[in-house]
Amino acid sequence: MMGMGMDMHKGGIPWLDQPVMLHSSRADKCKLTPAQCAYRNNHWRYWYQADNVYALNTVYFLCAIIGVFTLSNLLVRLSPDWVKRMRVWRATTSISRYLAYRGYRLPVVRYWSPSLGVILLGLAGAAFFFAMTLGPKPYYWPTDANYGSSPPIATRAGWMALGLLPFVLALSAKANMISALTGIPHEKLQVFHHWTSYAMFVLALIHTFPYVIYHIWKGDMVKQWNTSIVYWTGIIALLAQTYLTVMSLPGIRNRFYEFFKATHIGAAVIFMVFFFLHCDFRLSSWDYFIAAGSIYLFSLGAAHIRTYLMHGFHTATLELLPCGLVRVTVPTVINWTPGQHVFVRFLTSDLHLLTAHPFTISSACHNPDEAGKASEIIFYIKPRHGVTGRLAAMAAKQPGFCKKILMEGPYGGVSPHHMSQFDTLLVIAGGSGGGFSLAMVDEALRLTEKPKPGQGRRNLQVVFSTRDVAMADWYTNEIEARLSKSTTISLNDNSDGFETSISVHVTSNPARDPINDSAISFTLPDAENPPEKKMPSPDITATGSFSLNIHRNIRPDIPGLIARSVASAHAQGTHVGKKQRIGVLVCGPASMLHDTRNAAALAQTRTLGGEVEELYLHSEPFAW
Repeated sequence: MMGMGMDMHKGGIPWLDQPVMLHSSRADKCKLTPAQCAYRNNHWRYWYQADNVYALNTVYFLCAIIGVFTLSNLLVRLSPDWVKRMRVWRATTSISRYLAYRGYRLPVVRYWSPSLGVILLGLAGAAFFFAMTLGPKPYYWPTDANYGSSPPIATRAGWMALGLLPFVLALSAKANMISALTGIPHEKLQVFHHWTSYAMFVLALIHTFPYVIYHIWKGDMVKQWNTSIVYWTGIIALLAQTYLTVMSLPGIRNRFYEFFKATHIGAAVIFMVFFFLHCDFRLSSWDYFIAAGSIYLFSLGAAHIRTYLMHGFHTATLELLPCGLVRVTVPTVINWTPGQHVFVRFLTSDLHLLTAHPFTISSACHNPDEAGKASEIIFYIKPRHGVTGRLAAMAAKQPGFCKKILMEGPYGGVSPHHMSQFDTLLVIAGGSGGGFSLAMVDEALRLTEKPKPGQGRRNLQVVFSTRDVAMADWYTNEIEARLSKSTTISLNDNSDGFETSISVHVTSNPARDPINDSAISFTLPDAENPPEKKMPSPDITATGSFSLNIHRNIRPDIPGLIARSVASAHAQGTHVGKKQRIGVLVCGPASMLHDTRNAAALAQTRTLGGEVEELYLHSEPFAW
């Protein structure tokens, strides 16, 4: 993709110039007139410094963005609580969270945008690359002299594409240094991996076509194609890059996910090899491959050390539930935090062995010494095509069968320290995202065992929505079992713990539906009296109890729910003389996440007004 500033030499290794060096020479003797040499050697046009002007500036631009978020992460981690209670801190936090949560929807094409903050970063990147590509003139050399065979626009586009390479690879890794510096989980960075890859592809096209245009104009395009190896290496690299780019588009990737997962590594290797040969050690081009390879191999090594040496092989027990989900139970000594996920590699005899799939953990981690047994990682998998479909089929034939697995992670999640700060926890889930909410409920109930001194009773609201009655039955049974076990603990303490309310929404209207049209409510007064599904007159949540409401054909009003939670927290804070903190935790389809994010963004105005201390949102999408 680099400009052809050197002629190809015959003999030796046919793919590279001879002798092979790390850097090519910057020695330059201009044989043009003084005015033409001055024009050619201008800062924005000089070929022999193009790597420093364009590739390095690309690196500086992206490092500056990473630096801002790294500094922000350090301030959040190291600042004392009295600083975080200052109005300027709360205002800055609320504004940044508004930008991080606010999203947009295009219903016509069923598109849900990233957050406003991500869009603004994307626009800043687009402005940078458009300015660097189209700002300097000329695009092609004047015809009054032989200034060089590399069109200026092709030169700068190629170097900027190369400057992006280390960041594309760094953002693709799960255990990556950017996440370590900024505190942003890898799944939240995937959008930037996609966007930097798209930018690199567009720059590659801008690099390629000016050469074709120039040599067609010059009349030697066929000769160049037949004699110059640089065209062949460039075309192969571009074809591999085109495959990676097109297949990674969300609509295509989601439809052919298993195939793409199995083939993208091979395509990436082909791209890297021929891109490396294409650059042919021009100027400092190979430095970017060294940097990219070092960053990626470090990330890959860290992930593999955790997977093979620290975690090792695990045995997973699989069971197909009546609701259609596959429950995977894995005894382990791995520690994890609420909402984290792991990448699971099922040791099968086919291509699925080559792919690892992310699953959100649906159980809380506990101390094995206190519990008397190892912790169990539990996943609830919704079978689709590929490996999950095969696992469901095997679980149906042989209930409780076991499978050897490898686990990489865990990643993401919400820290237990952060969870313990919230006075109100609002957990929202849809469909198979119910497993995520169960982990959050488990963690909230675990916190009641070791309450924070002086925090008082807190509020836990859980909202689950599904189209499937069987899924609703499964979720109701699971949540009842957890809350019933915790009631004894709650009754032993009348000051700390959670006041809990559960709402289950069934949005379908099947012919056979055991749920009545009206909402069904039942409460658990104490641990000795088990719940009975009956119609009480009021829907009351009392100390040491929980309420469970089942609604049919009613979608949850997420914006209203969050607004009411803020109003309730404000009233509670006024009553106890302490501003409240609200945590909103959501996992579900794109539409649910969109509504929750926008409602949480709107609620930031309430924190600016001082009604609550903070409102924090953690979201888990079904797909990245």
